Amino acid sequence: MSLTFFGRGIVFAILAALAAYGGWAWAVPLARYLVAAQISTQMDLRIAGRTLAYRLERDRPMTFVLSQPADEVKLLAHAAVADPSKASEGAFYTLRVALFDAQGAQIAQYERTLLSGRDDGYLADGRARRFYRAGEQEIWGQDQLVIQDDEPFTRVDVTLEDAENLVAGVDARLYEQRPVSAGDGRAVFLRRSRGERAALTAFSPFPPEMLSESEIANLAGNLWRPVGPVGIEGRDYEALVIYEADRAAEEAES
Repeated sequence: MSLTFFGRGIVFAILAALAAYGGWAWAVPLARYLVAAQISTQMDLRIAGRTLAYRLERDRPMTFVLSQPADEVKLLAHAAVADPSKASEGAFYTLRVALFDAQGAQIAQYERTLLSGRDDGYLADGRARRFYRAGEQEIWGQDQLVIQDDEPFTRVDVTLEDAENLVAGVDARLYEQRPVSAGDGRAVFLRRSRGERAALTAFSPFPPEMLSESEIANLAGNLWRPVGPVGIEGRDYEALVIYEADRAAEEAES
């Protein structure tokens, strides 16, 4: 028995309504699945940590202001390479670091040419791999500069002077020593995570619970904290998220 024109119209309307409902109900989960699949395809890694880094611009200083006068800061930098096939050992780049006192007078300037080694993004200890979540650039070896001066300074300007053509950008992070008063050393030390305390006592022959007050105070004086650049993100500087994947977890899943 064949359906009449009116009956076929009703059946068609019901099927269309079901299709529309199904499409609406599954649209969001499907979109989430596609995004997750894309991220999984790009990384296929388990994220173990992340940090912020700031992209340096050539011939334009990036300014960092310290919380108090200091005679030492630590600068971490690495090259981001868009076409790794153009180099075999690493990528060279040159940084200029200028130090200023509280009155704004320049007291020192240094230029350093660094080699960001081609280590497939793995950190020096070989345990973690650093990468961007999106994009085609690879993060190469990280360089560390400990910058010291006899005169205290409150401002640090970092400029990318030069870089090889294969370098798409150079990212930097600046750290200052955390000010710790003599009586707060133990409390500051105990507030650190177990991993941080283990790292601080790695070269001590005694476990943390056997350290004296003076030894703990000296360890607390080695704590560093990041310093952000001056300005507004997106206008005065570009902030990038650097992810770390635990190598043991990555190898276990492969």
